[in-house]
Amino acid sequence: MLLAIRDRTRGWIAYVIVALLVVPFALFGLYNYIGNGGDSTVASVDGEDITRTQLDQAYRTRQNELRQMLGERFDPAMFDTDQLRREALQQLIDQQLLVNHARAQNLAVSDQQVANTIRNQSVFQVDGAFSVERYRDLLAQNNLTVERYEASVRQDLVLGLLRQAVERSTFTSDVELDRILALQGQRRELAWAALSQEDYRTDLNPQPTELREWYAEHTERFQIPEQVRLRYVLLDPARIAEQISVSEEAIEARYRARQADISESAEREVRHILIEVPAQADAERVEQARDQALVARERIEAGEAFAQVAQALSDDPGSANNGGMLGLIQPDDVVPRFADAAWALEPNTLSEPVRTDFGWHLIEVTDVRAQSLAPLAELRQSLRDEIALERAEREVFEQGNDLETLAFEYPNDLQPAAAELDLAVQESDWLSPTGAIEGALDDPAIQRQAFSDALLASRENSELIELEGGRYAVIRVVDYRPPQREAFADVREQVKTALIDEQAGERARADAMAIVEAVKDGEPLTEAAQSVAAATLNPPQWGERNDRALPAGVRETAFRLPAGDSATPRAEVARLADGWAAVVVTAVENADPSAVDAEQRNQLRESINRIDGQSAFRAVLASLREQADVRVFEERI
Repeated sequence: MLLAIRDRTRGWIAYVIVALLVVPFALFGLYNYIGNGGDSTVASVDGEDITRTQLDQAYRTRQNELRQMLGERFDPAMFDTDQLRREALQQLIDQQLLVNHARAQNLAVSDQQVANTIRNQSVFQVDGAFSVERYRDLLAQNNLTVERYEASVRQDLVLGLLRQAVERSTFTSDVELDRILALQGQRRELAWAALSQEDYRTDLNPQPTELREWYAEHTERFQIPEQVRLRYVLLDPARIAEQISVSEEAIEARYRARQADISESAEREVRHILIEVPAQADAERVEQARDQALVARERIEAGEAFAQVAQALSDDPGSANNGGMLGLIQPDDVVPRFADAAWALEPNTLSEPVRTDFGWHLIEVTDVRAQSLAPLAELRQSLRDEIALERAEREVFEQGNDLETLAFEYPNDLQPAAAELDLAVQESDWLSPTGAIEGALDDPAIQRQAFSDALLASRENSELIELEGGRYAVIRVVDYRPPQREAFADVREQVKTALIDEQAGERARADAMAIVEAVKDGEPLTEAAQSVAAATLNPPQWGERNDRALPAGVRETAFRLPAGDSATPRAEVARLADGWAAVVVTAVENADPSAVDAEQRNQLRESINRIDGQSAFRAVLASLREQADVRVFEERI
């Protein structure tokens, strides 16, 4: 199941968005366990074939990932199909490389480990317990056999062991950690002379020949993109809603429903005790944790304060020290099972142990705060509009099918569809692929379709295009302008401004470089800067690597310079937002690693180890690829 989780306290409270059931396993390599039939081989890794079936499955998986990530904004036309398929193929190749390596290393997992993993996958659980019936049903719905799925889980576990073995092989010593901490907190004393580009523009007046030469060298700046004009018909629920009549009875019924919704979604003040269960825990460990939760419940029922038991037993440090208190929450703030339990409780009633992916919870609702609803008289118009829009959206959805059919039956003309559905054929102004669009066509899906090769070549009606706001459209290209270069006469002033900017920047940089060279020759910055009239001196000050009070270019340049020693001038030019600067570092002071507490040191060590581990894994993969016989059959992709 795909989850989008927002941490709260220790991460167990979460938003859970389930848009599409995707059985949680790596699809890569799945079909190694079944016959490939007559599938064409698209690649091979040391003699192990990767079939088109595998590639198609991996491609669909990649599409599903993008669909989950983008939600309603997902549009297949946004992505290059060929590129996505090639990315999917590279993932399959990497997967097969790892499978081969794991096999060579004799890595294996037991049947019990496979069974425990599957039992603990929440997608197969009912009321917190593994359900064989649900397991088989979901596999069947996804065209999977038990054998194939369990083989894929086994493979995932083996590859997980391989990855862990590589990533956990990295280690950060105390000496290395101290060095990094010293550099992270390093301070530098720096000064700079700023030269504004604007001060170098005053006497610049490029000649006509210079302007034409610059224009010829920078033609890419003056390209007019391709353009199209469209005819289109639009189904817009907002316009249809204006014509829909809504009865007073319907408005009053909606108001009563809104009152009921508010009652159900009232905020609840909740506290809990969490007995954590590791993700890979076996059934015995799960039951032990439940017994601990029951012990905690018995102590509270016997009269011990909830807060005292929470402080003693809860595994949620974010709330345990506060007596288990989570504060006011709404159903969407927590995982569904927790919300269901909390909203089923009467105030000041203790729940039975409740199982979530984080462990077992004891839940108590300490307060219920209902939201207030404005009087019907104030909401009547908005409720009327809401009902009308819903009805209009249903009507538009039904008309959309008719529009799509008619547009297909009369591919060279929108008028028949418009006449049948009582719509107007409209015409756009000139549109570009990336320019802003005003009005009804202001939607990225329109631009993607309008400039698709199919519509440009055929000049026929498009397929039905779904737009934002529940709208639908069918478009047709009626005129086209290819890309072209703007004439010099039309952009002469732009060229002049750009050339003057460039020349002024070159002058400012040259003066900044002259100051830097003088400092490197031993002249103090104060004296070197005096020789340049446009220079503005900024006196020495201490700054840190992330000091936002310093100009970004100055800060980055100052900390890029070698530390050196105080006797050696350290200077370099830096690009500023409005010009250039000569930057001089006069002193360097490392941070004291011993001033960092143990918790921060451990956090940094873990972060470094994680990054180094990931780098090591990528290096192993690169080495495997370099040594392997990898063949890709381009014509079959």
